[in-house]
This record gives sequence, C-alpha cells and structure tokens, in this order.
Amino acid sequence: MPDIDIESLLKEPKDPDVYARIGRASSRNIDKSGRFYHVITKTNDGSAIFHQESGNYRHSLLCKLCEERRITVIFSVTMPNHTHDVLLCQNWDLLADVYRILNMNLTKFIRKQNPKKFKNGVRILRRYPTYIAVKNIVALFYLGKYVYDNPEYLRKEGKYIPNSCFWMFEKEYFPEAYDSTIYKKLFGLSPKELMEIYSKMTAEQVMVYAKKRFADWTEAQNKAVFFRKAC
Repeated sequence: MPDIDIESLLKEPKDPDVYARIGRASSRNIDKSGRFYHVITKTNDGSAIFHQESGNYRHSLLCKLCEERRITVIFSVTMPNHTHDVLLCQNWDLLADVYRILNMNLTKFIRKQNPKKFKNGVRILRRYPTYIAVKNIVALFYLGKYVYDNPEYLRKEGKYIPNSCFWMFEKEYFPEAYDSTIYKKLFGLSPKELMEIYSKMTAEQVMVYAKKRFADWTEAQNKAVFFRKAC
C-alpha cells in the first residue's frame, strides 16, 4: 500500500465563512462518517431531460460549487435521466450544500429551456440525491469503472453523452475542482493509465485487477483513508 497522507488530499474551503452559510439538508440516516461519496441524482419521473447544454451547465456549476468549498471531484457523468458523481470532501454538510444549490439552479435552467413542459410546480428532479459512503480502496477503484460504463449503451448506439469527465483523463486536462495528482496518490496510476484500464477491461476484470492490486490494504488502512469521525 502506498503511504497516503489523507490530510494532504483534503482541501480547506477558500472562504472560511462558507460553513456559516451551509443550508441544512435532511440527513435521512445517511452515513456522514465518510470522506469519499458516490452521489446519485435522478429525474423525478425517470424521463430523459439532460442533453448537451444542460449536461455541460450542470458539470460547470458542480465544479464551481465544489471548488468554492474545496471538495474534490473524482469522477462524474451525466446521463439522460440521472447523474453519478464521486467526490472527496471534508464535511458532509458542505457536500449536501453543493447539491442543494446545484439542483435548485439546475431545475431553474431546465425549466427555462422548456417552460411548456416544466411549468412552475412541476418537479423536475427528485427531492434528495442519494449519498453512498465509499468504504475501501477496491470499491473506489471499481466505482470509477462503474461510472465509466454507465453510458456504454449510448456509446454503442452512437448517441451523445450529456456529460462525462473521462475525456479529461485522455487529455490530462482537469479543472480546479478535480485534482489530476489524486489518482496517482490513491491508485498508483496516472489518469491516462486509469483510462486505459477502464476502457479496455470488463467490469469483472477490473474487480479482479483491483483486488489483486490492493491486496495489501488492511482494514485499518482503509478506515484511516476513507472514514473520519462521525459529525
């Protein structure tokens, strides 16, 4: 296992007053002890509402909000009717604040694009995202493959993916909300090497690869990296 200084990966908010401005969201029995979270947002009725413009708007705003709160985006993809984001954060309340503001503004953006379909009072997104704490290095590595594979049917059909972070892995260009060095620190792989694995291996092969690569990680080491004290 590489010697990971988790504190060095965590970013302090640029504006210390950001904590005072956090909007309170219902925790709904969410495990708030994690550092890494898989966040899923779904459209209210399962309809496909995300397209290129709304997908790009969402990702740009997500990056802006995360950058302000010093939350690191690890993986992100916007599908036609749902989204997947994997993030590293100091504090779950900061993360919940990102999604409160993100989904409020995204709802306004989509309603403005199609006011006849989405009249005032018509819910566009489900009220709460799903927050899943990622508990170990194998799960985090495999989760990247899961997020990468999510739009596979769109790739096969030659359809446009509303937004996917993985082109950045090939180009090695990342906005500030990401950290291009974090993949090497966590997995011992560059973004291009990680992309090579995700794009060429099946999900089953990636799981086998991850279990072998991280076989020396102990439970104590996983806890040290992936968990903090409960709020």
